[in-house]
Amino acid sequence: MIAVLNTLLVLASIGDTLKTVMGVVLGLTGMAVLLVGVIALADKSVQKGATAAILGAVLMAAGLWLTGAL
Repeated sequence: MIAVLNTLLVLASIGDTLKTVMGVVLGLTGMAVLLVGVIALADKSVQKGATAAILGAVLMAAGLWLTGAL
């Protein structure tokens, strides 16, 4: 019985770690896409730049939410 509980605790901690790792990856991806969008906006490509900037902000928010920062 104790072995089963220990196994469940290990699996739960692995799940939390993977959630944090995915959150960090999403946050970094969001920052990169946001930067591309801002550069496109500065280059007078308003429609594509705004779309990329919004997508980057959403990805970054999702990543921060997964890591527990939001």
